[in-house]
Amino acid sequence: MNIKNIINKSHSLIEAKEINKISQSNMAKRIGVSPRTYTEYTRGTNEPLAMKALLNILNMLEDEDIVKIVKEWKGNADAQ
Repeated sequence: MNIKNIINKSHSLIEAKEINKISQSNMAKRIGVSPRTYTEYTRGTNEPLAMKALLNILNMLEDEDIVKIVKEWKGNADAQ
């Protein structure tokens, strides 16, 4: 699965979880990128290298370790 598909699938899963349509502009704001950048990600015209590197690293971990890291990230983001 390529980055474009991961981003689009994640976007859809978040919409389903929140039972609400989320615009690309709103999602871009949530993740801290410009709307144009997010659109490029969803179209596959631009793939963030850092995201690819992080996914490669996470792929080497067990599921529970990934959840632990993501929860720690969320805790740090909420504290800011």
